[in-house]
Amino acid sequence: PLSPTPTPSGTCLDYVLEAADLLDSCCRRLSLIGPRDNALSDLALYLATTERQIHEYVLQILADAGEAARPGVDDYNLMVTCARLSTIRVTLESDVVYSDVGRKSGGVNSLLFYLINTLHLCLQRISDADTILCGVSASRSRSRSWALDVDKRHVSGYFRSRSATEDGADGLDKTIIATGTDGAQRLAKRQMITNTVFRWGKRVCVSLGVGGIMWYALDKRERYNSEGNRKNIAKTAGKIVGGVFLRSVLARRYEVWRLRHRLSESTQSLAMWQQKWIIISSVVSTNKLRKNISYNQLIAQPSAEDHNEESKASSRRLLEALPLRSNKGAFWYSQGALRLLLVRRVMDLVYASVGTAMDMTGPNGAYGLWVPLAGMFASYYAVAGPDVTSTKAAHMVASPSMDFVKRAWGMVTIPPIRWLSTEAARLFKGIAIIERVTIGGVGCLVISHAPNPCLEAAIKRGRRQQNRKDRHLSDITEEPGSNLKSSSRDDLEINDVIFHITGGGWFIHTTATDIPFLSEWSASTNSVVVVPEYDLLPEHHFPVALNQVTDAYKALCDGGAENVLGFRTGRIAVTGESAGGNLATALTVKLCYDGIVDVEKERNKIIDEGKVMVKRQSSSENFFNRARSRDNSRTRERGTVTLPNCLMLSCPALNMCHSMSPSRIMGTGDPVLPSGLIQMISDQYVPEGCGIGKDHPLASPYFASDEILSCFPSTLLWVSAADPLLDDAVDFNTRLRRMGVNSSIHAAQHMPHAFWGLSNAGFPEAVKVMKSCNMFLCDVIVGNEEEEEKEKEKGDAKV
Repeated sequence: PLSPTPTPSGTCLDYVLEAADLLDSCCRRLSLIGPRDNALSDLALYLATTERQIHEYVLQILADAGEAARPGVDDYNLMVTCARLSTIRVTLESDVVYSDVGRKSGGVNSLLFYLINTLHLCLQRISDADTILCGVSASRSRSRSWALDVDKRHVSGYFRSRSATEDGADGLDKTIIATGTDGAQRLAKRQMITNTVFRWGKRVCVSLGVGGIMWYALDKRERYNSEGNRKNIAKTAGKIVGGVFLRSVLARRYEVWRLRHRLSESTQSLAMWQQKWIIISSVVSTNKLRKNISYNQLIAQPSAEDHNEESKASSRRLLEALPLRSNKGAFWYSQGALRLLLVRRVMDLVYASVGTAMDMTGPNGAYGLWVPLAGMFASYYAVAGPDVTSTKAAHMVASPSMDFVKRAWGMVTIPPIRWLSTEAARLFKGIAIIERVTIGGVGCLVISHAPNPCLEAAIKRGRRQQNRKDRHLSDITEEPGSNLKSSSRDDLEINDVIFHITGGGWFIHTTATDIPFLSEWSASTNSVVVVPEYDLLPEHHFPVALNQVTDAYKALCDGGAENVLGFRTGRIAVTGESAGGNLATALTVKLCYDGIVDVEKERNKIIDEGKVMVKRQSSSENFFNRARSRDNSRTRERGTVTLPNCLMLSCPALNMCHSMSPSRIMGTGDPVLPSGLIQMISDQYVPEGCGIGKDHPLASPYFASDEILSCFPSTLLWVSAADPLLDDAVDFNTRLRRMGVNSSIHAAQHMPHAFWGLSNAGFPEAVKVMKSCNMFLCDVIVGNEEEEEKEKEKGDAKV
C-alpha cells in the first residue's frame, strides 16, 4: 500500500524497462496458451497494442538521446530496443543530454507505474486461466519454462530474482522450449482436451460414487428391504447422482465466468491506460514547449489557455466537464480498492444529497431547512444506486458554488460534531489538555496528551483575565511564571511544539477529523500541538490566512506566546494537509521572502551543518536519521524568529494556477477534490482583484525562488498515488532536492486526496502513513533530545 517515490534521476528508464519486461512476459505467457477463450483473445489484442505504444516511446527516447535508428532491428522487437536503452542507461543518467530525455518523459511516470501494476495482475490472471483451462500440471510446466527463458531475455533485472528460485526444467518444460510457440499452442490444445476429458470423467465417477454409497446405505435399512421400495431407492440415488453432477457443472461454469470477468477487467484497465496514455503524451509534449527550465517538471508554466475557455483544447474542456472515473463494473475488488470505492460512494452521497437540498432551498438554505432535506435525500440516494448518485454528484461538483462547498464540507464542523470529536479524544485518546487560546492575535487550539502544569496554569490565568474583561473590571497583570520560584524567562520550561495547519480548502477547518492523530503526535513526541484557526473564505481571501498563520508562528518563536502558554518554545515542527500544506510551505517562504529571517545566515548554517553531516553520518543512513542534521537546538533567543525545524506535508496544494499536468488529468474524478472544486477554490483564494497573480510565491509556493528553497528545513511529503495534486508535490520535491534540501516524498495507494483523517476510521494504508509520520516527528524532535543529552554528558565528563 505504501510506495516511496524514487528520485527523479533514472525513474522513467526504470519504469520503462520494467514495463517492457512485464509486457514481453505477458505476451509470451499468453502465446503459450493460445486462443483458448474469447476473453484471452481480447486481452491479447490490448497487450499487443500496449506493447507497440511502449515500443514507440522507447524509440523516441533513443532518438532524443541521439542514438541512430536501426529499422531492421528496433522496429521488430521491443526487447532488442530495450536492450539498447539498457546499455546506454548509465550514460543517459550522467550526461547532460538526459535533461532532454527527462523533460520529455517525466510526465508519464505515474502512468507507467499504473501500467506495471496492471501487467502484474494480467500475468497472474493469465496463469490462472492456464490452470483452469488446461490443468494444474500443464500450467506449472509452462510457468517453469517461461521462468527459465526470462533470464535470457529481460533487461530490467526484476524477473531474474524470481527465475533464480525456480526449479530446473523437466521433460515437459524441455518439450515446450524445443517446440517453440506453435508447438506450445498445439501442446496446450492437447492438454486442454485431456483436461476436459479428465474433468468430465471425474464428474461422472464422483457422481456415481456418491450415488452408489447412498443407494447402499438406504438398501441396508430394514424398512427398505421390500422389493417395492428398491425402485424408490434407485430413484433417490439417481437424483443424488444428478444433483452432484449438476453441482460440479455449475461450479465449473461459475469458475470460468469469474475468470472471464477478471480477464475482462484487465482488458478494460489496459484500454483505459491506452486512452490516458494518448492524452498524457500529448499534454507532456505540449508542456515541454512551455517550460523555461532544464530539469524534470510535470506542471506546465501558466498561460492564457488556463483562464480563457475559448483557447482551451477541446479535449481539456471535455475532461473538465466529464471527469475520468474508475471502472464501475468490477466484480472483484482488492481490499484497498474496495475501501477507496467506499470513500467515493460516501462522498458522492454527500455531494448529491447536499446539492439536491440546495436546489430546493436556494443559496441561503431556507434558514437551515436544507439540513433535514439533505438527510432525507441522503436516504433516497442510498437506495437509488451508484449510477444515479454519482451522476448527480458529478453535476454538482462540475461548477460548484461557494455555498455548496461550505455546506458539503462543513458538515464536519458543525458544533455537535466538534464537541463529539473533542470529548471522544478526551475519553479514548487520553488527551489531558485541549483548549482554545489566542496566540499572536489568532485563535488557536492547543492540545497536549500529557499533563502540563505550566500550560494548565497559563490557561487558567487567561480565563480569569477574560472573566474580568467580561465583567468590565480592571485588568490585573499576572506574571507568566507565578507558579514558579522565579518569574524570569529562564525559569520557564521548554516544550517542543507541533504547529499544525488544517486543510479544508480555506472554507472550513478540519479540526474535528485531525484531533485523533494530533493527540497521537503529541503523545509520541511529548510536545504541545498548536492549531491556528485562521479566517476562512468567502469573507477572507489571500493573504489574510497566511498573515494570521505567520503572526501565530512568530509569537511562538519570539516569546510573544509565553504569557499564554506558560512555557518557552523549543523545536517547532510545521505540518499541514491540502490547503494547510499550502499555508505551511508559504509560511516558510514568507519568513524568507519578507526578510523575517536572515536568508544568508540560514544558508550558511545549512552548508556548515552539511559539512559536519558528511563526517558524522554515512550515506547508507535513512532519511529519518538524516533529518536530524539541521540545527535543532531547543534554546531560542528571545525576540528572534527562525525557520521551523522540519516540514511535514500531506497532499499540499502548492500551485494555485490552472496549468495542466498528468495528475490533474487522471485525478479529475477524485472523490474528495474533483477538478471543478480545484478551480473554484483557486479562484476564490486568489481572486483577480487581490493585486497579485496566482503564480506569486506566497500564494503558490511552487514558484518560490531557488534562493529561498535552498533554506528549507528537512521536508517529508505524503501524497496519494491518484491525487490530482500529486504533480505539485513531485515537482516541489524535485526542486528541493536539487537545492540540496533533505526532502523525501512517498505515495500511498488506494487513498483519496487529504487522507490523514482516514486513519481514525482504521484504513490500513492511512494507519501506516501515520506510523511513518510519527517516526519522522520522533526522529526530528525526540531523537535530537537524546543527542543533546549525550553531548551534555560528554561535556560534563570532560569537565
